[in-house]
Amino acid sequence: MRVITTHIGADFDSLASMVAASKLYGGGVLCFSGSAGRNVREFLMKNAGRWEVLTPRQVEFDSITSLVVVDARSPNRIGQFAKLLEKPGITVHVYDHHPPVIDDIPSDFSLIEPLGAATTLMVERLLSEKISISPHEATLFAMGIYEDTGALTFGSTTSRDIQAVIALKEMGADLTSIPFYIELSLDPVERRIQDKLIENAREKLINGARVVLSTLAFEQYVEGLSLFVHRLRDYFEADVAIAAVKMGKHVYVVARSREEVMDVARFLAPLGGGGHPQAASLTLAEGNPEKIINDLEKMLERAIEPSVTIGDIMTSPVMAVDPLILIEDAYKVMIRYGHAALPVADNGKLKGIITRKDLDKATIHGLGKAPVKDFMTERPVSISPAVSVAEAHRIMVMRNIGRLPVLENDVLVGIVTRTDILRALYPRSLPSEKRPLAEEMPWTENVSDIMARRLKPWVLGLLAKLGRRAEEMGLKAFIVGGFVRDLLLGRENEDLDIVVEGDALEFIRSWEKDGCRVATHKKFRTGTIVFPSGKKVDVATARREFYEYPVAQPSVSSDSLKHDLYRRDYTVNAMAVSINRSTWGTLVDYFGGRQDLKKKVLRVLHNLSFVEDPTRVIRGIRLEQRLEFDIEENTYRLMINCIKGGLVSLLSGVRLRSELELIFKEGSPYKMVKRCAQLGLWRTLFPGLNPGKETIKIMRRISFFRRRLSRDLPDMTETEWLPYLSALVSESHREGMLSVLDRLHVSDKERSIVVESIDEMGSAEHILGGRGEKPNSRIYEYLSKIHPAVALYWAAATNRWRVRRRILLYLTRLRKIEPMLIGRDMLDMGYKEGPMIGYILKALRNARLDGLVETREEEIEWVLKNFPKKDRK
Repeated sequence: MRVITTHIGADFDSLASMVAASKLYGGGVLCFSGSAGRNVREFLMKNAGRWEVLTPRQVEFDSITSLVVVDARSPNRIGQFAKLLEKPGITVHVYDHHPPVIDDIPSDFSLIEPLGAATTLMVERLLSEKISISPHEATLFAMGIYEDTGALTFGSTTSRDIQAVIALKEMGADLTSIPFYIELSLDPVERRIQDKLIENAREKLINGARVVLSTLAFEQYVEGLSLFVHRLRDYFEADVAIAAVKMGKHVYVVARSREEVMDVARFLAPLGGGGHPQAASLTLAEGNPEKIINDLEKMLERAIEPSVTIGDIMTSPVMAVDPLILIEDAYKVMIRYGHAALPVADNGKLKGIITRKDLDKATIHGLGKAPVKDFMTERPVSISPAVSVAEAHRIMVMRNIGRLPVLENDVLVGIVTRTDILRALYPRSLPSEKRPLAEEMPWTENVSDIMARRLKPWVLGLLAKLGRRAEEMGLKAFIVGGFVRDLLLGRENEDLDIVVEGDALEFIRSWEKDGCRVATHKKFRTGTIVFPSGKKVDVATARREFYEYPVAQPSVSSDSLKHDLYRRDYTVNAMAVSINRSTWGTLVDYFGGRQDLKKKVLRVLHNLSFVEDPTRVIRGIRLEQRLEFDIEENTYRLMINCIKGGLVSLLSGVRLRSELELIFKEGSPYKMVKRCAQLGLWRTLFPGLNPGKETIKIMRRISFFRRRLSRDLPDMTETEWLPYLSALVSESHREGMLSVLDRLHVSDKERSIVVESIDEMGSAEHILGGRGEKPNSRIYEYLSKIHPAVALYWAAATNRWRVRRRILLYLTRLRKIEPMLIGRDMLDMGYKEGPMIGYILKALRNARLDGLVETREEEIEWVLKNFPKKDRK
């Protein structure tokens, strides 16, 4: 895939050069390397559909084979695309007009000339290649040249820039439209004011909004201060920009704001100012610009609505303990769930907070039987869910505390930690040129467009229906796990697992009135909804699990989505997407699952993951092979330790069997079996079992037969895993095979299938082999007494091609053959009712198998000939 990109903060010269490059190369994906200028974004919105320009997160970096960079020559100006420069096999072409830099982009081809605009360079190439330019394209190219040359007035403008504009005008460029999008050049005095405002500016986060404030004293009055402040806001990519400038005796205050942040006209109105919600000004007869800005800064604290509130990021519901709980019991709770502190609450009312340090000291002094209330911190600092992240940050720093209980109407509704605050503040804490690179790093992202493109209509409709019901009931519902992983990977997955923050059992039961069949499991707070269409959805309460000892079944308690996701196996399975109407399509990714998907790695969420549940080792191998991912280095080490330490051997036979069945239902289970062997898993699980090349060969054949002959093979839904199990034990001695079967607690029927597969293989080859022709009736007679799973194993395991061909002939064709005549026909023909009719029909089937009869008439004739009248009535 060829990608055409430019520098961060793309302007019209950048956009025009990208479009020209796509024409020059006969196509390519246009992608900004970061943010684009406001006027560029507005232009693209107005011309939606004419040019599609992607953002970095919409591009699959691993698929890029060719990179074309325009209007930039330094790696640090092209954002995420810079990392491709180190990737072998990438072809890089560069077109630019800027002066030399220390760190030029290493390229296979470059064209860099000192022109007023990069667009000029690209237009010249198009003209020399005789590539046609449409009027719309000519207008865009002219905009690019006009913007970077200050309407052909800057000193860097060359005659070639002017000639390019002349050529574009002749091709239909509409020069009258350029002023609508491009602010033309400043004179030297205006440039000095603009530069000074930028130089004096300071940035501040106020209630989550980025604010830029600046002051200036200038000897003379200059028109257009509002334009300078507008550019100041755009320069810093701020939400609000305010400047106080003294010109002569007066002080002029100009404010600009983004629509969703604040109304600056209302903000300045009490001081005598006015204007529009996003553009307002104020003129003061006298005053000190610095003092005025400081006063306005204090006012902004109250005027700006928080963009991200504590309610958006807090953990809720929150785990709390009763004031009367014993120190030793609170200590167990804290250890069990890994908390460093717990709120103390009585009927939802916050009474205090107890930390791990407090409990450690109390325990050391032998006070385990004392109540928590005796040692808790009373009246802890708390905040409202409506408070901004910035304010919570300030409180934590000033009070030197690591967590804040969240109260609403004096009721404990959540808790927020330093980690939560850091996550929320991260994107805005970056310099403006790096901020676009952080878009994928926060834990939420809207993926509704991906859902619309990749999900089947019935899936979208069902999720929307579930989300509406949850919202009506005041609940939050999310689609979670493997479904989200496969959605982002573009893989089909129709296993719908819903997690509900709130009472999932009530949610499940609410569907009964809609004609759905429901089943609930009170202990685990889970259940299933089966819709009238037959579609099934699994629903669970957001919960936290605790394992009392390795490989134990978990204890369950209700909790937040964050903790529900944390209990899962791998980061790529620990993502959720909101299906509520108000937050539809919001991806929740606390643990970097999407980044790991892009890196194609499997990573556990914590270091005791395999200790808590060793089946995650087997699931990890299954995912690794199915998705063709790599196991992350630390995860691999933990996995090996779990295997060598023998934890997997503690798994119950039932759980182990379940995991093996899932492996054998995969498309290519032999890959997973081979990987398990490489890691030493089979030896640990089943001493003496060491599947080798023969096992892998048999499994590959079974998979091939299942894939190619699936329509013709008999239904083996309940036993389809047994041919693979037979292959798994095929290279073991008999005692080892029986030990495996005992360990897995297989049924008597399943045991007989595996044993017969192994023990009777030689007999089958003897009976079905040989160079001579074998009558189909004989093949049928032998194999009709054999379970299809056994026969399938034999077909895969034998190295005698005639045996394999005859078994597959039976499984796909012969087993289905029956005579056209039935018992009633025999009676009509005069034969006595009784065992004789069955004998005749069996003989007739053999005749049809051997090709002696084909039509009904031939069957009647054959019966009358071979069973004379003495056998009739």
